[in-house]
Amino acid sequence: MTSFVLRPIVCSILCSSLALSPVIAQAAPAAGEVAADDKSQAESLSDEAIVAFNDKNYEEAAELFKQAYDLDPEPNYLFNIGRVYEEAGELESAVEYYASFVKQPGVDLDSRQVALDRLKVLRQIIEETKDPEPEASPEPEPEPEPEVAPVTEPPADEGAEEAERKRKVMRGAGFGLVGVGAAALIGGAVAGGLAQGDNRSAADAENIEDRRDLLASSRSKAVAADVLYGVGGALLVAGVVLVVVGYKKPKKSSSRVAFSPSFGPSGAGADLRVRF
Repeated sequence: MTSFVLRPIVCSILCSSLALSPVIAQAAPAAGEVAADDKSQAESLSDEAIVAFNDKNYEEAAELFKQAYDLDPEPNYLFNIGRVYEEAGELESAVEYYASFVKQPGVDLDSRQVALDRLKVLRQIIEETKDPEPEASPEPEPEPEPEVAPVTEPPADEGAEEAERKRKVMRGAGFGLVGVGAAALIGGAVAGGLAQGDNRSAADAENIEDRRDLLASSRSKAVAADVLYGVGGALLVAGVVLVVVGYKKPKKSSSRVAFSPSFGPSGAGADLRVRF
């Protein structure tokens, strides 16, 4: 049976009857019966594979050995396929066929050990030459949640509170002035009525002395009525103004009201000043 050896150590173990250039294992008898024609054709394909291997046509050599194995399932063909792939630099394919070879029944211990040694070397080479896995990028730290400022009520406007307090005082003063003014007007009306009564009584007096006294009393009461009318009217007007201003909220500045009563020999009055 034709075979060839890739390395001297393989030759000494598997191909002791042949001494060709370093190559492949010698075929051993198959476990099952194979037709003579198939075996002959497999050997012919194996010879062609050796020629292709020596010519460095590794792809053709591997394919021819596979065809030979399909015709004659000889385990050494698997070893030879692995050796071709090893020489071609296709180490993973070589590992696949070497591993399949060592699992086959009927393989002698020395041949199996050679294949195991090749597997060990090739797997170490594959492990050392494969691209390192990219390091996992660290997970980004979660961004801190933005701090939410506590909702606080705006501070009370002290100026507005002071203005409201003043308006309350103004409204109270206004209502007070309205009451006093109304009372003064009522008093003026009473005094005026009494003055008219004394004047009528003076017209009906029987003597001059009584008439003089009644006229003097009428004049005094008339003056009092005029004063009460004037003061009462001024106070009433001032009170109304204060009440109106006290209820009105100024846009920029508070309204100011100044009230000053005035008295004179001819009567009484009031000076009211409002500034907006």
